[in-house]
Amino acid sequence: MMSSPPPITLTPNARRPDAGGTQGRPLQVKANFFAIKKLPVDTVWHYDVSITPELPAARARKLWKEIEKLEELAKTKAVFDGRCNAYSTVELDFGKAAGITRKVVLPDGTPPKPAVVAASSSKQGPKGPKKGTAKKDTSAQDSPGPKQKTANEFMVKISRVARIDLEELHRFIRKEGPVTPACFAAIQALNITMSHKVFSEMVSAGRSAFSPNNAQNLGGGVEKWDGIFQSIRPGQGKLFANIDVASTAFIKGGNAAGVIAEAVGARKVEDIPRTGLNHKDVDRARRLLKGCGFTVTHRGTDFKKRFKIDSISPKPAEKISFEQTLNNGSKKEITIPQYYTAAYNYKLKYPNLPCIGVRGKDGATLYFPAEVCVIIPGQKYMKKLNPDQTAEMIKGTCMPPQQRAAKIMDNFSTLKFESNEYMKAFNLEVDKEMAVVPARVLQPPNVQYAKGATCTPLHGGWKLDQSRKMYTGSNLGSWGVLVFENEQRFPKAIVEAFLRDLTSTLIENGMTVSRRNPPIMYAQANQVERNVDAMWSMIQTSCGSPPQMILVVLPSVCPTYSAIKTYCETSQNGKMTQCVLSNKIRKANKQYCGMLGLKINTKLGGINNVLSQGAIPFYTSAPTMVIGADVTHPAPGETSRPSVCAVVGSMDRFAFKFSGRLQLQEGRVEIIDRLKYMVHELLVSFTTINKRRPERILFYRDGVSEGQYAEVVTKEVAAVKEACRHIDPKYNPPVTFCIVKKRHHARFFPLSPKDADRSGNCLAGTVVDKVITHPTEFDFYLQSHGGLQGTSRPTLYHVIFDENRFTSDHIQALTYNLCHTYSRCPKSVSIVPAVYYAHLLAYRARHYQDTDFSDTSSSSSSGANALAFQTSNAIKNLMYFV
Repeated sequence: MMSSPPPITLTPNARRPDAGGTQGRPLQVKANFFAIKKLPVDTVWHYDVSITPELPAARARKLWKEIEKLEELAKTKAVFDGRCNAYSTVELDFGKAAGITRKVVLPDGTPPKPAVVAASSSKQGPKGPKKGTAKKDTSAQDSPGPKQKTANEFMVKISRVARIDLEELHRFIRKEGPVTPACFAAIQALNITMSHKVFSEMVSAGRSAFSPNNAQNLGGGVEKWDGIFQSIRPGQGKLFANIDVASTAFIKGGNAAGVIAEAVGARKVEDIPRTGLNHKDVDRARRLLKGCGFTVTHRGTDFKKRFKIDSISPKPAEKISFEQTLNNGSKKEITIPQYYTAAYNYKLKYPNLPCIGVRGKDGATLYFPAEVCVIIPGQKYMKKLNPDQTAEMIKGTCMPPQQRAAKIMDNFSTLKFESNEYMKAFNLEVDKEMAVVPARVLQPPNVQYAKGATCTPLHGGWKLDQSRKMYTGSNLGSWGVLVFENEQRFPKAIVEAFLRDLTSTLIENGMTVSRRNPPIMYAQANQVERNVDAMWSMIQTSCGSPPQMILVVLPSVCPTYSAIKTYCETSQNGKMTQCVLSNKIRKANKQYCGMLGLKINTKLGGINNVLSQGAIPFYTSAPTMVIGADVTHPAPGETSRPSVCAVVGSMDRFAFKFSGRLQLQEGRVEIIDRLKYMVHELLVSFTTINKRRPERILFYRDGVSEGQYAEVVTKEVAAVKEACRHIDPKYNPPVTFCIVKKRHHARFFPLSPKDADRSGNCLAGTVVDKVITHPTEFDFYLQSHGGLQGTSRPTLYHVIFDENRFTSDHIQALTYNLCHTYSRCPKSVSIVPAVYYAHLLAYRARHYQDTDFSDTSSSSSSGANALAFQTSNAIKNLMYFV
């Protein structure tokens, strides 16, 4: 019986081990960090703000303008975050009390007067007024309760929370003191100070403020707004304001009839069929608009009440009818258009459109005709963009470096820091020029192929060349082609021509293809399992040996892809597949075949290329495992779906081959609950393959915010340690844990053309670890890839735990060199490949969840979720996910 493990002593976040790296060619770059030139304030007072009833942030900020007029706040320019936090440089005078409670009125509220019925029950339709009378609409009434308090009247409670001493922040920045809770509180206060005015004047989302000026239509009722990102960041010796351009998607504002038309792909409302929308179009409109706020136009300009969309009626307005009670007690059947004509003298222009549904107080649905509803602009689109919208968004946000830098500088005319009375109250002054920071360009490693052939990457890439064969080319001898296309539209001759080009390219690049004319079978999309099994049997019969792979031809990125990957990778007898699109096959060239060959060779266990000896000494001098981990969460609104945890580990001495493990996790929690078990499995696989255990572990972790670093050290580093002890109580390899961040707003701009690549971006290998990095902790920015289009984003690496005692030079060079080992392309990539593979693996799990088999056998009829994370033993240690 194994004894209880000894307690683990965890250090705080790793400290920077030196003054920064020295390797590489030194240079200077501009960074979109602007120095805080002046901050003489010593103390900031923190207050809690409670508003009853609750308000969304935008309206709460409007209310704050009235709160500022209170006597207790009149002598200061206090700032407010729109939720519950306020800050002031002057202590508010509450007398002997700890706080105050005041009634505050928002001037733009709705005037308190009775409302005429304007909505309907989902069961009966709108309850019309009796003849000659006006019936009150209790669902849209302006009076909120028995006290008859008006809708624009709020109770505001302000309470003192804490006194924040900024000297602790100054000492931390100067490296004279530790980081304390007061440091984080001070930075939060300064962030709110800097953003208070612009957030009050623009539409805020996260740390960015957006404007509808020059909005770009993305289609489907969604548009792109441009904005400004700003955040206070601690640097080495001073504070900086990180300022950047931002873009995000908003639901189009305006008349709901027009927005619905766009949502269903109509050019204008008149293009919607006279018979109304079909159920699919109604569902599209519902997905777009559910939860949106809107106002109505038929009640006059004084009626400003906001409603929230709960549903879209499945029927058009003209087909929704109800019984109206007349003065004499009799009842009359009436439609919504008839009711609006009688009650408001308003004839509906589009009775064929559905109605907007609102949840009433009694739980019933109340309907408004779409054309009398106005969607309030500035509501962020929280769902995932479709492929067309994503392409338009990328087009609209892709800016070359110099254009982005110019646009960042243009933001200062909007921010108007010099005239910001709130920043003046805090004596907060921001430099108008970008910081010029020291950087270095690291030397790329030599990439090695078979028989000692090597090449040196240029601007982060190199070409596939027949003179450089794959380092270890696999043998493709037992395979077949499964075509999910119409044979008349996509004849066999096209497939055979592609196979000739593909096989000749594979052979030229170093693979052995012993079967150049594999069997071809056409299939139906609604019979995935049956066709895959038939293809597998055909390969066995035709090739006379166990099948290695099915090449699957698909007409598009469609649900069939998810079904194929789920069945082939999670069924008991795993099957390796490589999917291609038919339109790519029609115009395939040597380059496409070569890139496809990289994936095929990797999946079959081959090695495309390695790094020359000495390029990664930390990895090659002793058995080492590089681990990458990521957690992906379901899209907003998908509350029934779990999060997916993906962990991959290197399995060979070249850091090329990886094995992956998946787990489901309930809730949008970032910390990986079952990390110990996933790492344990990877360690067992490594030991089985290499006949020895890893002597060192380097863990790259993606997707963790700064506020979670301490929890990662406490839980995830401990989980890795426990996984090792589970193998052997005495097994304790040194672990280095590094956070990988791509979601940040740091951008670098070359000062000289000689320091830029063809796209105008900084050169691949540019590293920054001074001035704008953490005052004391071990972090660095690395731009490891060559620019293609737009402005390249460097990756921020933050070492939070280090038992391997890396120097800055060693971990920077190792990380950069590893970026040249990505299996899918002859380029250095923007993040270390272990994290890239974890992304791919997690994304594959989403396909498993999306699968809905139409011919599922009893063995898997419990659905994709039951099988999604039980990858077949036949392929689980192969790179099936690339």
